[in-house]
Amino acid sequence: MNNYILDKLRADSIHLLHLSSNEEKVQHTGLRGRLRELLIDNILTPWLPPYVLSGTGTIIEAENLKRESTQDDIILFDKTLAPPILGSHNSKEGIFLFNSVLARIEVKSTVNRGYIKDFSATSLEISKLKFTVGPNFNANYFGAFNLFFAFKSDADLDNKNPNFELKRLVEVMKELNIDPLSGIISMVCILGKGFWKIGMKTDGITRTWQKLNSDEVADQITWFVGCVSNSCFNAHMQRQGRNPDNSLESGIGMYLDHPFTDIDINSL
Repeated sequence: MNNYILDKLRADSIHLLHLSSNEEKVQHTGLRGRLRELLIDNILTPWLPPYVLSGTGTIIEAENLKRESTQDDIILFDKTLAPPILGSHNSKEGIFLFNSVLARIEVKSTVNRGYIKDFSATSLEISKLKFTVGPNFNANYFGAFNLFFAFKSDADLDNKNPNFELKRLVEVMKELNIDPLSGIISMVCILGKGFWKIGMKTDGITRTWQKLNSDEVADQITWFVGCVSNSCFNAHMQRQGRNPDNSLESGIGMYLDHPFTDIDINSL
């Protein structure tokens, strides 16, 4: 593990926490929420591939599948795959073609069960979108990653279950008939509560939820950034038809260790 990179990411994460705390002074709830979305956007941007940009707006696909939710907080898109349709040259808001969308991040100031359910429902919608492909296309690529980030939780401070946030996510996903291990939702980071992500067991085949082995809020942000960075690099190579295992391209997370523990969702 490279300590310089780790310390740099931790310092950026601590700075984000200070800025987020300052946003509490903003009285307008909607504006405060948008400012916090921008904070997450800003901490991710330096670690994304140079061809991946962020925006906000609506994702559309080949068959124009109707979506209940038409506004996504942060959309990470690959401009080498398809151009965005922006409101203006200076705007980050617009329409994003699904071929180019690598990930979407929903950001909340304070998470509650209702927000988790809404996010899960939107993630299910995203999972049904289809790529626009030519007549001879025969590859099978995974769609966009659905990621959730919250600065606080409405959960009782006395709650002793260290995986409470994952527990209610799994419950909500089951209510919506979503397999919790499907990968439709890939990462959940709720500051002060934990950072969980979908990973693989040691057999390299079986999916499992994994939790970061740290209660430090700065670490939760740090590894969230690292995992998002890795995911974007890998998704870009896969959609280009290249094998990430044969490339030196990598996200900043490759320079961090992997302090995660597998979580049995059936024991939550």
